[in-house]
Amino acid sequence: MERTDFGRIEAFSDGVMAVAITLLVLAIEVPDVDPEQLGDALRELDSSLLAYILTFALIGRFWVIHHNLFASLQSFDGLLMALNLAFLMMIALMPFGMDLVDSYPDEGIATAVFAAMLALASLLHWGMTAHSARSGFVKHRRPGDTQFGSAIALGFVALYALSIPVAFASALVAQLMWASTLLLRYPLRTLAERVVR
Repeated sequence: MERTDFGRIEAFSDGVMAVAITLLVLAIEVPDVDPEQLGDALRELDSSLLAYILTFALIGRFWVIHHNLFASLQSFDGLLMALNLAFLMMIALMPFGMDLVDSYPDEGIATAVFAAMLALASLLHWGMTAHSARSGFVKHRRPGDTQFGSAIALGFVALYALSIPVAFASALVAQLMWASTLLLRYPLRTLAERVVR
């Protein structure tokens, strides 16, 4: 495959993720209140801002791992492109998921729907990396490399999936589970690389 083909896929993928991240901020409405009530109205936006920050970080993390995957590829096939489109479909839904959680913070179903989006996006990305590794699409792969289709990556899929039933008991705990994936990825990868050596 020519590098221009990769360029088109990467540009399209980057565009979808950029639009999704941009749409997040549209869910935060400027308060329409009297000037003397503006301070209180802004304080009431704290949950919306936290939802925005968390979702921005999660989509940003997906963008980083997606970028790293495609930067490592030397070839691709129709299945990889189909998985990529399905992955991008889930990314494009995330602004809706964030708005749902922000609009219904006490409803477990709202948090569970967003958790399902995260689990599916993570599973699809894991599928892309595993398929790429099995199909020989990865260039310069080192022996013992834990990045491609690893059990650690599948563990994050399981964590997002586990947050679905947890959401019905506590939306906050489910959201903390999502936030933990932002902090745990690199320590777990380092640990896995040490174990492989």
